[in-house]
Amino acid sequence: MENTVETVKRGLRAEANGGQSAKGAEWRNLVADVEDLVKKVANVDDAEIAKIRGKVEDTLARAKSAAGEGTAALRARAGEASEATDEYVHENPWAAIGIAAAIGIVIGFVAGRR
Repeated sequence: MENTVETVKRGLRAEANGGQSAKGAEWRNLVADVEDLVKKVANVDDAEIAKIRGKVEDTLARAKSAAGEGTAALRARAGEASEATDEYVHENPWAAIGIAAAIGIVIGFVAGRR
């Protein structure tokens, strides 16, 4: 049973990471493009451009930091939810079976109507 729980946990983590990979790729592309743009205007001597470049660099650094913190917090909450679910199922196996059966019936009913 323990191996099954760990397998499900690994599967859920992989699925969550896979679902976010497209968004993560877009985020990385945006960051790379902005960094390239900042590098390209680094040699421009205009004071206004230098001021804007500094603002963009600061904003980009804050955005990267916030994204990293948000990801870490989300992973921590997901881990806590996974552990709480695992604990509940171990403490209440029949209730978990009943809930799973009810969800299966509802899904079957909805899928059958289509």
